Amino acid sequence: MNNLRGSIPSTFSDLTNLSTLNLSLNSFTGEIPMGIFNLPKLSNLNFQGNKISGAIPVSVSSLQSLIELNLANNSLTGTIPKMPTSLSTVLNLSHNHLSGSIPSNIGVLKDLEILDLSYNNLSGPVPSSLEGLQSLTQLVLSYNHLSGSLPAFRSSVTVDSSGNPDLTDDRENSNDAPTSGKTRTHTVVIIVAIVSSLVGLCLLAAIIMLALSKRIYRVEDEGPSTEVGVCQVIDGHFITMSSVHTSGIDFTYAMKAVSNPNNIFLKTRFCTYYKAMMPNGSIYSVKKLDWSDKIFQVGSQEKFGHELEVLGKLSNSSVMVPLAYVLTEDNAYLLYEYVYKGTVFDLLHDGRSHVLDWTSRYSIALGVAQGLTFLHGRTQPVLLLDLSTRTIHLKSTNEPQIGDIELYKIIDPSKSSGSLSTIAGTVGYIPPEYAYTMRLTMAGNVYSFGVILLELLTGKPSVSDGMELAKWALSLSARPEQREQVLDTRVSRTSLGVHSQMLSVLNIALSCVTFSPDARPKMRNVLRLLANAK
Repeated sequence: MNNLRGSIPSTFSDLTNLSTLNLSLNSFTGEIPMGIFNLPKLSNLNFQGNKISGAIPVSVSSLQSLIELNLANNSLTGTIPKMPTSLSTVLNLSHNHLSGSIPSNIGVLKDLEILDLSYNNLSGPVPSSLEGLQSLTQLVLSYNHLSGSLPAFRSSVTVDSSGNPDLTDDRENSNDAPTSGKTRTHTVVIIVAIVSSLVGLCLLAAIIMLALSKRIYRVEDEGPSTEVGVCQVIDGHFITMSSVHTSGIDFTYAMKAVSNPNNIFLKTRFCTYYKAMMPNGSIYSVKKLDWSDKIFQVGSQEKFGHELEVLGKLSNSSVMVPLAYVLTEDNAYLLYEYVYKGTVFDLLHDGRSHVLDWTSRYSIALGVAQGLTFLHGRTQPVLLLDLSTRTIHLKSTNEPQIGDIELYKIIDPSKSSGSLSTIAGTVGYIPPEYAYTMRLTMAGNVYSFGVILLELLTGKPSVSDGMELAKWALSLSARPEQREQVLDTRVSRTSLGVHSQMLSVLNIALSCVTFSPDARPKMRNVLRLLANAK
């Protein structure tokens, strides 16, 4: 994001330890130097948004460490060469002048998540080998000259093939093809499925009846005072020393509250929150952690308690700090003051007719920045596994609180067998480097905070129509005259002062979501810049 001009220096090829080369959003011209494709450790190559011409060198296939390749928005010509099998996050060749057909060997990129070939001059059919892209989440083929039918991609893959008049999408109709043999096969499968389901339901009903009968007997043996469905407290501990809370919190009442699903007021990726009324009439939030899930690495109760004791000593108005915790056989529960007025996500995106004013948005940004700066500034920095507008609670419209601060201590990403977003937080907030480092870092938290800033500036969610907000904002902000399109005009046009401050905050947000982790500012600098934004 500078105004660098001229050709790309060939001397980059001398940097044999280079892992990331990001020259995006400049004005480089000429062809890509051949030597760059001889760098053995290059994992991320981003030349997006320049004026680079010529063909993509066939030697790109020799980059066996390459994870992401982004050559979008240039003037590249020729055909698409064979790509390295190591590509796993993004292959973006959109908005160029590439011609020829889509090579079938792209189908061997089994770990590739996003493939964007839109706005080129590609022709011919979409190869069926693309069905082999097992990790694909987004495929963009729009505005080419493709023909034939789209392959039968999984339902979880978002496909955009608009702007190809001769390309048809028969996926939804494929099951209705009038082939009698296929119909008979489907009928048999359906009959078998129905019979199997009925048998399974009968077995399930028998098991439930048996389990209920045993539970009834057990409750009767224990005496009439035990309530069915209330978790048995193994251990309950206060973290706070405040007599207001130690006298007000009753662990038994907390467990009664979580046994009733009507008390749920919020669910996040890893937690469920319940509203609990105590005997003295005070109300607390009870957060349930399902620690039977293998990704939770709580270890011994002593270790878990020690981690919470450390977090409980934190004191910052913009951070949710636990007051007490309860352990049961299968779960851990954390208790907090109940000051819940929704989340930042609710405030921005719940469809309400009232548009949130800039003063409130700026206050939220400043509050979250203060809380995050505080957490990062500890002797042992507190990192956030899932920082998003859904995990920032509101005490009022202007008072945010960062939640789920304990997750980074008790979740082990290596033990998850799910997708990246299962253990890396919320899609749209996950820093790009997490795909290959699988490590929580302060720079990664800064990226997530940058996305939150963009949500406050644009009024848009972190992902819409398959496009991540950060990437959309970066692409529009490449040219100063386009930055106006990023801002929420319902707010930016209220006054010149608001407009000026929003542009200043936009610059801060863009620096936070820059691709390179090393190029992102520290949170203490982000807070300073926000406080001084005019």
